[in-house]
Amino acid sequence: MSKPRFGFAFDMRNPANWQKPWHQHYAEHLDFVAWTETIGFQGVWFAEHHGSLDGYLPSPLVMASAVAARTKTMRIGTCIALAPFYHPVRLAEDAAVIDIISGGRFDLALAIGYVPGEAERYGNDFKKRARRTDETLQIIRRLWRGETFDFNGEFFELKNARINPLPVNPDMPLWVGGNSAPAYRRVAKYADGFLGPVEAFAEYAAAVAGLGDPAKRARICSIGSNDMWHLVSEEPEQTVEDVIDHIVYQTNSYAEWMEDSATSAFKRVTREELLPAARNWVMTPEESIAHLKAKVAIAPIESHAMMVPAGYPLSKLAQHAQLFADKVLPAFS
Repeated sequence: MSKPRFGFAFDMRNPANWQKPWHQHYAEHLDFVAWTETIGFQGVWFAEHHGSLDGYLPSPLVMASAVAARTKTMRIGTCIALAPFYHPVRLAEDAAVIDIISGGRFDLALAIGYVPGEAERYGNDFKKRARRTDETLQIIRRLWRGETFDFNGEFFELKNARINPLPVNPDMPLWVGGNSAPAYRRVAKYADGFLGPVEAFAEYAAAVAGLGDPAKRARICSIGSNDMWHLVSEEPEQTVEDVIDHIVYQTNSYAEWMEDSATSAFKRVTREELLPAARNWVMTPEESIAHLKAKVAIAPIESHAMMVPAGYPLSKLAQHAQLFADKVLPAFS
């Protein structure tokens, strides 16, 4: 059985119902992340969206850099940075600097995005985001390896492109997410691994095999819509009551974005509709171990990211994290 890293994924929302001053909100999260490293967690991830009224994190690389300066051992990643909103040379430079600050612990994960309104805010053509991302992925890889090159594409025309300093590892892992056949082909062609649900691993692995390149192998960092929240509790029913409003809020906010997209992973729900499913996300330590071992049996998970419910108090999350560290992590050591 593989030994995946475990950690939390943050979107840094600060919803009105549970809002704190922004400086306090960010400071508490940085303290929390640094603390999780001390109790055995080995990863942290930061998501990205733009223009959200609840302050959904627009700058995951900035957060990654802050965490890199506060930690020593955990890997730090994006989950997921939206490639169409970056210039590839600047993105490669920023990622390299984070990798240097962290001592080689940064994982850049990219995707094309699915919210048309975000593209409009940036002045991007939403329908061309996939092709733009493909060019970005090609450029970043070559820059990290220290090449100097010209690139003539549909979106980027570069002359003597190069970056310096280079990342600690010139083959710094590049991950790509998505939930469609074209996305799996993109991961297989341009990336080192797939960031997404284990249920999609077989289709992604088939795309890797289809390249006919023996040097390629399917890798996965696991996060999925059906169990993206994962809380360990000795009193699951009470924890469900504590967390359900936060998950309803987060579910409905994703559903609102997806109403105008081809993605339908989330549907609008009421508290009563979501309550039965919530018990699948709040588990005893024994249930958690069984659940995670079942995922490892499906795919060779390298990391598993657990999304933090929007607005959920970090004081309560710390109790779940400590229980996970004490009773679940040893089963995967």
